[in-house]
Amino acid sequence: MLDTTVIILAVTISLLTIFVVIAFLMGFFRKMLSIGSYMGPNATIFAIGAKYTQKEDIDELLSYSSISEVISEIKKEGYEIEDLKKYDVEIERGMISMMQRAVEMLPDDAKSFAEAYMLKYDANIIKRILRAKYAKVPKNRIYEMVYEGRKISKLIIQHMVEATGMEDAISALDATPFHECIKVWNDTNDLLKVELILDKIVMKNLVESKRMLEENAQEPANLFISLLVDIQNIKSIVRGKVAEMENLQEHLIEGGYELSEWKLKGMAEARTLDEALAHLEGTSYSFLRDVDDPFIIELELDRTLLRKVNEIALTFSTSMGPLIMFLVAKEFEARNLKTILKGYMENIPKERIRELLVGDVA
Repeated sequence: MLDTTVIILAVTISLLTIFVVIAFLMGFFRKMLSIGSYMGPNATIFAIGAKYTQKEDIDELLSYSSISEVISEIKKEGYEIEDLKKYDVEIERGMISMMQRAVEMLPDDAKSFAEAYMLKYDANIIKRILRAKYAKVPKNRIYEMVYEGRKISKLIIQHMVEATGMEDAISALDATPFHECIKVWNDTNDLLKVELILDKIVMKNLVESKRMLEENAQEPANLFISLLVDIQNIKSIVRGKVAEMENLQEHLIEGGYELSEWKLKGMAEARTLDEALAHLEGTSYSFLRDVDDPFIIELELDRTLLRKVNEIALTFSTSMGPLIMFLVAKEFEARNLKTILKGYMENIPKERIRELLVGDVA
């Protein structure tokens, strides 16, 4: 009887050991498959790069004597400027084309995450049209300022541009992810509040897409989203204080990393921008308390974001880290190029142009 019990126990232990080993190997193989699925896309991402956030490449562009030299140089990186009057739109379209090329190679879950992030460019199209409508810009000029997005079709653009007023223009968003804007405008007639809800919608979609990511990609995505939330909330507070907006807290987003709910509440309820920024004490954003210009505050936040995503790319180099870095860096590269071209066109001093760029520019 004892021998039988010992045998059964030995067999049980052996089976458990085999199951543990199999489970370990399955986890290991799953991780290896996940790493393998990012190897190709990450290689493409590094090949495309975002060179115009780097000092050496920016210095080269700023060393040219004419804008035609700049245009010729950036064409090598995929930015083709055929009409200088629409340089900003053509740079954006070049950026999005390069992003889409990299995104198409991603695993399905990461592709959904990237597409959720890129929804911000549809939001930017909406902002551009609404600002132009609000400022009574001629229709033909508005058409030159925009392009078709993933969710904002040519038909929606036409409806918004041809609309007789702001309410009619915003009503075109009814069948899009941005339909909440209709109620915000109807309740407030406040364009800034519409813009803030657009940013909030993009962030909500990004958070939703994160839930579909496989385990290996969760940590970099969580770090990135928490960082974005903190930065977006500070920007919203800065814009709200400058515009003397009331009920600012309802436009803030939960889920940040450094800014707790009570700290955000204090910032939202502060009487002045200086008082709001004082609540950043004890965070990595405390340096903003010494910045007086709201534009420079946002610029410094963008520089912080780029620096942080570069760290995420290095830490999570075998999963989604490089993708996160690419999405952010490519956006700032395009913005830098627009700033440089505008500077050449308006004969702005080179050092002044440099002060407006994001990246390794010092």
